[in-house]
Amino acid sequence: MISTEIYVEGYKLDLLQDISTEFNYVIDDIVDFGSKNTSYSKTIEIAGTAKNNQIFGFVFDMGNSNLTNDELPNVNYNFNASKSAQCRVFIDKIQIFKGSIRILEIVIDGKTIEYQCSVFGELGGFITELGNKRLTGNDNIADDLDFSTYNHAWTYNNIASSWEASGSRGTANSSAYGSGYYYPLIDYGNVSTLKVDYDVKTFRPALFAKQYLEKILTNSGYDYEFPLLDTEPFKRIIIPHNQKALAKISTANLVATQVVKTYSGSGVEIPIEFTSSSLGDFSLTSGTDFTFSGTTKVLNIDLKFMAYWNVGPNATILVKKNGSTIGSYNIGTGYNMNYVYTNIIINSVTFNNADVLKVTIDWTGGSFPFDLEILAGGDLTLNSTSAELVPYNYAETIQINNVIPKGIFQKDLFLSICKMYNLYVYDDIFNEKKIYIKPYVDFYPETSADALDWSNKIDRSKPLSIKPMSELNARYYQYKYKDDTDTYNENYKKKFNENYGDRLYDTAYDFSKDTESVEIIFASSPLIKPTGKDKYVTQILKITDNNTKEQSMDSVIRIMQVQKLTGVTSWKIMNGATILNTYTDYGYAGHLHFNGSGVPDQDINFGAPKELYFSAASYPTTNLFNAYHSEYIAEITDKDSKLLTCSALLNTMDINNLDFSKYIWIDGVLFRLNKIEGFNPMEYNTTKISLLKVIETRYTT
Repeated sequence: MISTEIYVEGYKLDLLQDISTEFNYVIDDIVDFGSKNTSYSKTIEIAGTAKNNQIFGFVFDMGNSNLTNDELPNVNYNFNASKSAQCRVFIDKIQIFKGSIRILEIVIDGKTIEYQCSVFGELGGFITELGNKRLTGNDNIADDLDFSTYNHAWTYNNIASSWEASGSRGTANSSAYGSGYYYPLIDYGNVSTLKVDYDVKTFRPALFAKQYLEKILTNSGYDYEFPLLDTEPFKRIIIPHNQKALAKISTANLVATQVVKTYSGSGVEIPIEFTSSSLGDFSLTSGTDFTFSGTTKVLNIDLKFMAYWNVGPNATILVKKNGSTIGSYNIGTGYNMNYVYTNIIINSVTFNNADVLKVTIDWTGGSFPFDLEILAGGDLTLNSTSAELVPYNYAETIQINNVIPKGIFQKDLFLSICKMYNLYVYDDIFNEKKIYIKPYVDFYPETSADALDWSNKIDRSKPLSIKPMSELNARYYQYKYKDDTDTYNENYKKKFNENYGDRLYDTAYDFSKDTESVEIIFASSPLIKPTGKDKYVTQILKITDNNTKEQSMDSVIRIMQVQKLTGVTSWKIMNGATILNTYTDYGYAGHLHFNGSGVPDQDINFGAPKELYFSAASYPTTNLFNAYHSEYIAEITDKDSKLLTCSALLNTMDINNLDFSKYIWIDGVLFRLNKIEGFNPMEYNTTKISLLKVIETRYTT
């Protein structure tokens, strides 16, 4: 009688015999520092019966090309071998594995078909589900993270409102940080001359890390419990804008509408006024002069002109660049209700920095009376031949999806957060596609009251390997932010040969010189407080020409914590020369958090920088390493730390009830179970297990 049952998306596979393969279960690989491993099996061979062929969507047929829908279960006609399919394995009705199944190879021998498969734990299935999806810019737009509900006008009111923990930030959930947008004061270069007042271009909307993770997890189809997301320290974490300028992807570089009005009097020229809805790299002066400021562009001009030319001599609509005519249309002589409509198109016009474009009605032969009534519906647009980044202008509607960091894989963002906060990801033994995510410091209980005693399960006839962790570990453990080329990061790296905020932990082992590293996708963000100023500001820019010029730059993705800081010297948000509003507080963003007395109390760097760019009477010891990694490092590097590898007689109930968070007693010594290797449910045999000796169940802080 076959005791093995395998279900794929709820459909039971035909098995001609019990499977005889090995399963591996893991929560943490002590030997592979910084890895995030998942449970998995060795190859499982499944016969290609009629039923199994149908369950696997007849994928063996080389001519098969079925249409699939990712919203439906991955089974039968909808089966896609490149996607994960939910799988459960039972032995004598006892579940020994839950995760996803992958077809590794299909072997066709004459008339027989065999599927060589493997099953992977929920973490493996979750990461597979994310695949190569980016935050935005995917080939399939449905894979993009959509935050369009937060689209809003770029105004100083929305900027300042976002600083409040209870601010609306484009969302009804306004009781705390963690949702909506936030406008941090980050100096991207050329936005402030004296570092007191700041141009509105300084302020670019950022989204909270909590929102990114929630979207990634929800879109993956997995349910989850992730308590860290709802803690106050994590809810204030943002991922700021990282591009050279706040811009949108568009072909429209300028969109302006004719001002509806009547021009009358006498003269030789009528300059036509416009109101802008999008200026891009242009500015509008007196409603008539469009001045270009930027890198040379070639644009196509499209002018739609609508008016009544009531009084005036024979005249011509002129489109001028730097005073020279580049396009025209004759409208004849003005008489009562002479309706004028024309569409002037001028292609491939080159605009250099400081070029001026304007539209006029001109005539020659002296000054004459005129009366021109502009009608609604006329506009001026300047378009590029292909979509490109076009700067936003004040009061425009920000399309929030345009400000999401580009080229970032969702799985890399998730795994970097896991590395920062030393997160364990494990599955729910009952519910399909459900994972739990907890920091190491919260994963294990504070006492051994519920520990299991496996002393009698150990096979004493086989060797027990006890290795001091000094024989397995490196000399140094390095926690690293990613390199970036902004001036402060570059200078710090040159001076100290490490990045700002990195942490190098020295175990002081005599017999090892190796270095193990954990690196995240985020670059560090040096915090600056210029001499004589009272605002802490993160700067992401290049300083050139003997420290006389600032250059904006595209940067590596960053991560910061935010809060509203109050009681600073009065300062202004400017729009060019126009004062928008005055403040004595601001929306701070940086690696530090400050308590109510203005003293830094928390840090999302791994370690304290060796050099600060602000004066500080004290510096917090609560950082990522101390809060989330130090206990783990203490356990694996203590002089008494040992890794026990032995063989244990485990049965299917042990596997069904497997809980890595429970301590294990062996011969009166307390251990953490790290790995089970090669469990074969069809063989009455012992299984290799790896356990780490517990030094402390809870460390005092």
